[in-house]
This record gives sequence, structure tokens and C-alpha cells, in this order.
Amino acid sequence: MSDITLPKSSSTVSVKVFNIASPKTSIPAALFITPVKPGKERLSSPDYAFLVEHSTSGRKVLFDLGPMKDFSKLPPAMQGLLGQAGFEMSVDADITEQLKAGGESVEEIDTVIWSHSHFDHTGDMSLFPAKTKLVVGKGTDRRTFPSVPDAMLLESDFAGHEVVELTWEKPDLTIGGVPALDFFGDGSFYLLDTPGHWAGHLSGLARVKENSFVLLGADVCHHPGQLRPNPHLHKHFPCPGGILSDLSKPILSIPEGFSMYADRPNALVSQEKLSVLDAHPDIFLITAHDPTLEGVITLFPENVNNWQELGWKAKASWAFLEEGNKGYGYH
Repeated sequence: MSDITLPKSSSTVSVKVFNIASPKTSIPAALFITPVKPGKERLSSPDYAFLVEHSTSGRKVLFDLGPMKDFSKLPPAMQGLLGQAGFEMSVDADITEQLKAGGESVEEIDTVIWSHSHFDHTGDMSLFPAKTKLVVGKGTDRRTFPSVPDAMLLESDFAGHEVVELTWEKPDLTIGGVPALDFFGDGSFYLLDTPGHWAGHLSGLARVKENSFVLLGADVCHHPGQLRPNPHLHKHFPCPGGILSDLSKPILSIPEGFSMYADRPNALVSQEKLSVLDAHPDIFLITAHDPTLEGVITLFPENVNNWQELGWKAKASWAFLEEGNKGYGYH
């Protein structure tokens, strides 16, 4: 399955990565992974968002926004959940501030794509001009506060913006068994249907060179150990000898019962499919909260287009096994 056929095109995009969360951000492991290793009860959690720029037309799209800076503006239900669940999260500079610091303007953003409607991906849409389109996945819960008292989104998330909800009845193609929509219509950037974590969950596949891709995994998983090891990856990027005795399946899974995955069965299927894409030597995976990528990938205003030449995949694939790597050491 790691020998999946990737679609062909000479059209490309450039991808730049933002980390919106402050360095002290962490999340309770038990809500996201199982088993939880003693001493690893909290996971360091960056919050990656992406600027995708078409190499020919210059159209600029943001895939996810990270969280808004002022959490007091969040709906009461969302604030309550954060407090009860034990999230430790803050933002030093939101995506609009980082864009400005890097010489970009929100006025130039054609479209915002939410991978899903959790607050740490939806940002503050009120900071974008009305002309900025918002794209969401099929079935996204679009109820808003204060019209709906327990809603997790704000009326300002949608006010004035054209909102496009994707449909998967007739995808443009499938990639590694995953339904895909050709966003720009030329094979440079695909949106992928990866359900399970939350309603409408999307991933993205960006062609940064003719035969080189960056996979924007969003929240398909919250730890690389939910995808790795797997025999597909080991074939191209062998696991360091002696660390793991069983390379046939990932070392972690999704908790049963209450967790931050709304649909565990579909989420497990999405993880399996993503693990096959992750194993492809021409695809580099960046999920939204993978701290093992810190120190490997470059952040905005630099791009990540040269990941292959820089050898990032070999560095990143098994980094989660290192004991000192952001409190992981899961083996």
C-alpha cells in the first residue's frame, strides 16, 4: 500500500507553517491517546496552521487559523470545556499578527479553510475582511453563540463571509483510498475527507514540487505513535534497530469511552489511511499538534517546500521514540 499512485501535475503551491500556540501549551494525554505512559500524562502541543500560495496565480489560502488570542471572547460553553478538561493553552501572537510581522496582509487571503470547527483551528474570523471565503467540511456544526447558548462557535465566525460547505458525494478522485477534492482545479492542492475526530474533519495534500507533497494532517491524530510504526513506513524509513519489537501496528490508539474523538471507529479508519500516505517517500506529514517536528521544520516566513532535499522525513519519522523529545519517549 505504500506504493500508492499519487496524481500527476506540474502545478504547485508553496506552503508556510505557523505555530500559533505558546511554548508552554500542553494538553491532557488521556483525552487523546491510549495507553498513557506513567510520567507522560501531559502532551506538549504546538498548534500548526498553514499558508498555501498558488505558484502561478498567487492566490493565498489559509488552512486552519490556530486559536484566537483572547480566550475570553470564546463562547461560555467552550471556556467551560477548556477549564474542566485541563487544557493549558495561550497565544502570544495570533495568525493575523504573525502574517503582518512576516509582510503578509489579511486582505490578500482569498479563502480560509477550517480542518474542523474546534476553537484551536478556527481562530478569529472577525479579523478577516468580508471578501474572505470560509470553507468547512460536510456536516460542520455551524450553530453559534449567543443565538444558541451552548454553541461552540461565535456568530462573528460567519458574519459577512461566504461560507462553502464541502460535499463528498462526487469527489474529484481518491488518493490512497481517501476521497479528494482538487481545490484549485489543477492538481496543486487537494482537500481530503478524513472523518472521525470531529464533524466535517478535513486534511490537505499540497504539491510543493512536481513529485513532492506536504500532507496537512490536522487532527487525524494527536501523537505520531497513533500512526507509527507500520510496515509501510518501515519499508522506506527503517525504525532504529532494537527500539520496538513489533513494527506491525502503531504503539498508541484512541481512548475508548470519553475522548476528544467524536467518532472513534471512523477516526481509526482515517488514521489507518493517513498512515499509508505518511509512509510514502514523497509525502511529508505535518499534523496540527506534533511537537516532535519542532527543530525539524522551518516556520513562517520560511517555506517547507524543500523538505525532501533537507532530509526532514528521516529525522522526523521516529523522533517520537526519543525519550527527551518534548516528553514523549513512547516505546
